[in-house]
Amino acid sequence: MSLDVVVGLQRGDEGKGRFVDLVADKYAIIARGNGGANAGHTVIPDSMEPLALHQVPSGIAYPDKLNIIGNGVYVDPKRLVDEINDIQATGIKVTADNLLISDIAHLVLPHHIGLDSLREFGANAQGSTQSGIAYVAADKYLREGVRMESITQPAALLDLAYEGLVRLNQQLPQSQRQSKSELMVTAKAWLKSAESLLPHMADTVEVINDRLQAGVLVLAVGAQAYWLDINHGMYPAVTSSSTTVSGLLDGLGVSPKYLGTVTGVAKAVKSHVGSGPLVTEIKDEELANRIRGARGQADSEYGATTQRPRRIGYPDLVELRNAIRVNGVDELAVSKLDHVPRYGNNLLVATSYTYQGKTRLTAPSSAAALENCKPNYEQQKVWSQDVSKVRKFQDLPPEAQQFIELFETELGVPVKKIGVGPERKQVIIK
Repeated sequence: MSLDVVVGLQRGDEGKGRFVDLVADKYAIIARGNGGANAGHTVIPDSMEPLALHQVPSGIAYPDKLNIIGNGVYVDPKRLVDEINDIQATGIKVTADNLLISDIAHLVLPHHIGLDSLREFGANAQGSTQSGIAYVAADKYLREGVRMESITQPAALLDLAYEGLVRLNQQLPQSQRQSKSELMVTAKAWLKSAESLLPHMADTVEVINDRLQAGVLVLAVGAQAYWLDINHGMYPAVTSSSTTVSGLLDGLGVSPKYLGTVTGVAKAVKSHVGSGPLVTEIKDEELANRIRGARGQADSEYGATTQRPRRIGYPDLVELRNAIRVNGVDELAVSKLDHVPRYGNNLLVATSYTYQGKTRLTAPSSAAALENCKPNYEQQKVWSQDVSKVRKFQDLPPEAQQFIELFETELGVPVKKIGVGPERKQVIIK
């Protein structure tokens, strides 16, 4: 099997990017197949400043890797160009040799973002990142979308961008409306960003399949996570793409016959950005703030895309069972073990729920049902030692070992990698 997969098992922000960065040197291609600029991965390569990535795959820190943005990604040209410029400012070159974008990926137009912002400031707010994802997805499934291949017809694409802005403008209060000339300036700036991506455009389905057939190793990286999946997540508090392994394969145009190892990433600290139920949520804001850490730190609990403070909860093994089952997870990577002592001397870990008077080991897949679930906890002792320099499992404090072993016992999947800090080297290989 030539294609391994890394997916998030919770609500995003699990630390997928750092685990991808850890193993990327083994692969020739690192590919992204879902989501858009609403996702955020932070990687900290050796001797470098942190890279905040949103659309570019996490393998970009390796100069000899090909990074692919697949057909299932919603591409925001302006933000992608800005991201590429930020990456290049660190000394990393981004060219057509190391970044390709699918010619059939759908484009986020300026009015998609405007419509998203309108909703988020209105009565129907959903807590989105205001990246236009819901609206580009709606156009895609209405068969009214615009794909990367449209960049080769700039005049027609400019008309589409301008017309979308005109429709958006009509929905704004009179005081916020812009003139036609101002709208055209915005449309032309967007088109300029889109045209600059032309050298990166390719039939990535053909590229990736040709390489797979030749035996090249590929790492597919999921954006966001299982509980935000449009089909299986806590609907309607979900994203607008499939975040599972099957969705990722579809978003790259790859057959399941190539599927190798599936690594599911979970965070020792439970968190969530945006609306939706959080069954184990901590209501004590002082404790939640202590667990979040200081704003601005690479591994603090603030959204990589929005910088919003994440809601904090106790570790939840119930939700993980659903994600492991649907994704066919072979092994786990657990991040932020070093943050667990922030909970205090004792830690509550949810091992089952009570729903409608019955105990269940898996979670219901709707926001409404999750709102009515009560967690049943197992109490764990917490260690006080700093584990950020530990590199061997047997050198962890006994309580930390027991915490990891609880994951393995309850979930039936081995934990193979344990993050004890945000840097590439701060990982225990178990």
